[in-house]
Order: sequence, then structure tokens, then C-alpha cells
Amino acid sequence: MSSVVERRCVVTRKRGDRNGLIRLVRGPDGQVFCDYRGKLAGRGAWVTPSSEVLSKLEKSPGILHRPLQGKCRTEGLLNQVRAANWKAVLGTLGLAAKAGLMVGGKDGVRAALASQNTRALLLAEDASPRLVKDLTVRAGDRLVFELPLTTETLGAQIGKGPRAALVVSSGRPARALLDELHRLGALR
Repeated sequence: MSSVVERRCVVTRKRGDRNGLIRLVRGPDGQVFCDYRGKLAGRGAWVTPSSEVLSKLEKSPGILHRPLQGKCRTEGLLNQVRAANWKAVLGTLGLAAKAGLMVGGKDGVRAALASQNTRALLLAEDASPRLVKDLTVRAGDRLVFELPLTTETLGAQIGKGPRAALVVSSGRPARALLDELHRLGALR
């Protein structure tokens, strides 16, 4: 029986498992860094990955003085976390594609949305409004994410030609991708 170690956000005081929070560490010069994977040595502070929370930390670095045991500087922290999240989104997108959990192409996407084994619909930022409306209706209650990627870039991320839409099937890499996409939304 494995136990889940809970952490508490230093800003909101809400508890959650470490996968739902982001760890921050303080460098020797007092600059606070995002330890996105939670692997760096030393004392850390856990925060909710949202633009609201990170903006508050940038404005009030004193919140971190006690948990990180010293004066802290937090300039650019939100952008740092956004960059780490975006890198994770692209990485998990590639892993899900390699695992065969991504379906693309006009007919493939529509067929996948008709099945029960799909978790989410991903749309390129330059997908046509008509296609977006059609696929969003077909997605029903599934998650829908519009990614800040063009059709060319979205296709390239999964090793294919241009893709305006992708469907994510169920599987472990898909769960990791969806977690990162939820964070992406919260960090906007």
C-alpha cells in the first residue's frame, strides 16, 4: 500500500499531492527558481501552479522568506514556470504520440471522437472556426484545448504533417499530457 505525500501551497494553504503543485527553491543569491520536476536538492516551498498565485509571489516575495530560509527575489518567476510548463507540454505531447495515443487527420479525428476511448481534443490556434465548432460539438463532454501552436507546428510535434486537430486516447502518457495542459490553462 503506497501512501501519497501531501504538500501545502505556501500561498493558498491548500493541500495537494506533489503532482498538483510546483516546487520552488532559493539560490545562493536569493533568486527563487522553479524546480518543476521536484528533483533539486535542498529546502523547497510548494505552490499552486496558477498565474494568480505566482503573480502574488512576484509582488510579495516575503511570503517565501520563512519557508526558504532567507530573503528571496522572485522577479520573472511566472515566466519561468510558464516556460517549464510549456517544455513539459511539448515533451508529453511527443511521448503520447510515440505511444500511439494521438489520432490525427480529418476522418481519424471524427472516428476517434465517436469512440469511447478518447480523453481530449487538441486544436491548433489557426484551425478554421468551422472545424473548431464541428469538432467541439463532436467532442461532447471531453476536454478541449486550443494550443498556441500552428497546424504546421502541431503536426511537427508528433512527427507528422500539418494537423489542425488531434484526439488524445486513454493511456498513461495521455494522463501526463492532460495534467500539463491543465497547468497551461491555469498559467495563462
